[in-house]
Amino acid sequence: MIMKKTIAAALVAASALTAVPANAGGVSVEFGFGGPAFGWHGGHHDRDRDHGRRNVSPREVRWILQGRGYHHIRFLDRRGAIYQVRARKNGRDFFLVVSARNGDIVARHRA
Repeated sequence: MIMKKTIAAALVAASALTAVPANAGGVSVEFGFGGPAFGWHGGHHDRDRDHGRRNVSPREVRWILQGRGYHHIRFLDRRGAIYQVRARKNGRDFFLVVSARNGDIVARHRA
């Protein structure tokens, strides 16, 4: 009985040691949704850090949406971290919220 407990304890200890990362220097955590971002990057806090990225232009957003089947694309607001767009797809009107950072559709509602 003692031998089983010893082996079980050794296995638990070995698995706990293998779960610890060897180098956590490349850890990056960011929070944000439709507004300013806040993050922690390897030991220092960061707010609105753009990492050298630029926003996607309205023209690029139009191309992205056309590639996804939208047409009659009209921008309602092109300022800030999101674009507000009205567009048609499959005969239906939609109100879209598109990320200015990467062109992803963040929200979609039937108009």
